Parts: sequence; C-alpha cells; structure tokens
Amino acid sequence: MKLTAQTWSEYVARLARLNQKAGQLMADYIAAHGTGDTDALIAYAHALVTKYGEGSAELACQMYDALAAAARAGVPAAEPAEPASYGEIARMVQATKASPPQMQRGVSRLVKRAGADTTLKNALRDGAEFAWIPQGDTCAFCLTLASRGWQKASQAAIKGGHAEHIHANCDCEYAIRFDGASTVAGYDPKKYLKQYRDAGSDVNALRRVNYAANRERINAQKRAAYALRQKNRGQKVAITDIAIQKVPLVAPHGADHQTAFFIQETHKELLRFAQKQNDSNEVACLLDLTTGEKLDFVKGDQTSVDVEKDATSYHWLRAKKPNSVMVCHNHPGQSYFSMNDISVFMHYNSVGAMSIVTNQGKVWTISKTAKFDFAAAKESMNRAIAESSGNKDRAIEIFLKECYNYGVERGE
Repeated sequence: MKLTAQTWSEYVARLARLNQKAGQLMADYIAAHGTGDTDALIAYAHALVTKYGEGSAELACQMYDALAAAARAGVPAAEPAEPASYGEIARMVQATKASPPQMQRGVSRLVKRAGADTTLKNALRDGAEFAWIPQGDTCAFCLTLASRGWQKASQAAIKGGHAEHIHANCDCEYAIRFDGASTVAGYDPKKYLKQYRDAGSDVNALRRVNYAANRERINAQKRAAYALRQKNRGQKVAITDIAIQKVPLVAPHGADHQTAFFIQETHKELLRFAQKQNDSNEVACLLDLTTGEKLDFVKGDQTSVDVEKDATSYHWLRAKKPNSVMVCHNHPGQSYFSMNDISVFMHYNSVGAMSIVTNQGKVWTISKTAKFDFAAAKESMNRAIAESSGNKDRAIEIFLKECYNYGVERGE
C-alpha cells in the first residue's frame, strides 16, 4: 500500500494547524498580558498544550487506526499519548521567559510532540515500523533522520518517554507500517542518504549544500518579502489594544529602570490617545527625563507631527537643559526615523533622546551620549546623502550605522 501524497499532506496540515494555533494563542496572551506573572504564563501554556496536544494525539490515533485497518494488522485501537505534564511546561516557560518567540515555539513543539508520541508509542506496542517523513522546506537535520528509512519501533526512539527531535516550525511527521512494504508517496530514504553521504556525512555540511542549491529561491523569497514590506510601508495600521499592551520597556542612554517605566507608560498613553482621539495618526509628546514632567500630546496627520508648532513644546526645545528632553512619537505606517526626526534630534541641545513607537507596538530609540559631536554627525549625514544618491531612507540607514562614531546610541 502506498499512502498518496495528498492524503499525507492533508494529515500533516491538520496537525500543523493545531500546533500553530496554540503557538499563536500563546503569543497573543503575552502581547496582552506580558511575561511578568510567571504562574499565569505557566497556567495558560498548560491549558493550551493540554487542549491542542489532546487534539494532536487524537489525529495521530485516527491516522494510525486507518493505516492498521488498511493493512489488516489486527491490532487494538490506538491510544492517545498524554500531553506534556505541568512540570514539563513550567520548565519550558521558565527557560524561555526572557524570549516570548521562544516560548511561543515551545508551546507549538509540545503540542506537536503529543502526536509524535502517540504514533511511536502505539508502534512500539504493536511491533510496527516507523519512518520520519520530510514535508515542505525540510531542514538538513530532518533529512538526516529521514535517510534512516523504515525502522522497527523500539524503546530507543522514545527516550525519556517522548519522541525525540521534535521542533516547532516543522511539518515533518512520523508514519508507520505493519507489512514491511507500505510507504508514503514521495518518501525516498535512499535519495536522502545519498545527499547526506555526498555532504561527507556531516549535517552542517549538508545544511550548507542545501542552502547553496536553494540560494536563488531563498533570495527570491527574501526579495519578494522586502518588496511587500516596501509596498505596505506608509500604509496606516489601526492601533489595537493588543499593540498597546505589547509596548516594551526601553532605556535610552543613561536611563534607569524607573525612567524606563516612565517612558513605557508614556508610549502606551500616546498610542491610546492616537487610537481614541486622532484616528491612529501621528501624535507626539515631550518628556523631561530629569524631572519626570510630561507635556500634553500634540496631534499630527498620517505622515507627520510638528512639535515645533506647539508653543509649550517649542519652549521646552529651546529652553530646557542639554540632553534632558525626550521626544516620543508614533509612526502609523511602521516606518523608521525620518529626516525631520533626525533634524530635530540633532539640532536641539535640549533633546537627548527620541523614540518611535509604531502602531503595532514596536519601539526604536536614538539617544546622545557624552561623546555626541554635532559637527561630526552633520558631516556623516552629508556623506550618507551623497552615497545614497538622495534616497532619504537609505541615507538614514547609512547615517545610523555609523552613529557610535559621533556619540549616538540606537536601541529597541
């Protein structure tokens, strides 16, 4: 019997939807609530892994039973594996708490593992064979596993009670057979083994070979993604409550933890004001980082906000102590610093820092250090403009890459 490519792909896609959904829900939770409450993070991750892990195990049972029936194997109905325990999930959360994307992948991986555990444990119970079937853009490591071909299920494949080598962002899955002849259409372990041996039986070498073979396709995908970003750049994104909640702590040069919290709350208030009172357009606010004072928000349009036209803000820019003022503003189109931003930042001695908080909650900062040299910075900008043939975005990119040379620090 040969399982068709379409049937296998549909099965893999259904499993993938479960682990991807669980990971996305974890990401949404972190965006809304942050990572400060570890117990709440663990409880939520446990609920996701349990719910979607049980779904993954049930799908694996259905495929196992269908293959057993087709082969007339005469084995008992498949039993779903238990999802990850509370303790396992707690350890994953503790290990990834500093990196929300890693925590999201951790949840996805544990959901995916429940399906793999189900397949392998039932195969071990019934004396079936298993194989690791590549799917999609397969990494070198998965190709190496796939090159081992069909293997008799044994305890060695379930070390520590779980299937090994399960990682997120991967659609490869285990298949099983009972008759020593069945397979999945397109699965070619001899081809994978040749690729591995041609790379000197070195996974890293195989990774480099695969990249070289697919470089043009990969670069084409990157160019297409960049073109899409450029096409969408400048298009206003409506501010959401989730975006406001995900605004991170940032600490421009010299800012202590208390100041960082002050800046974070200002960014959140700024986005809330723009959302409720300015149609998600630009809004600016000046802070005095030495006194903790904050001015009223200044409204702008979709592409700009002019703090110099606001009388109180202009007075601060002209009269405040050197490097005491931070200019905070949002960019509805997710763009980076503009020429006007750089001009205000450089020319006012009072301005020590500037931030952009995008309408999706990302924050960029630039700040002056004690070594700030206006003349050197201006000269660098002139060179950047000449080098970029007048392309302002490119000029700013060049200018900020050299910023440490004239006493400017970037952050995000």
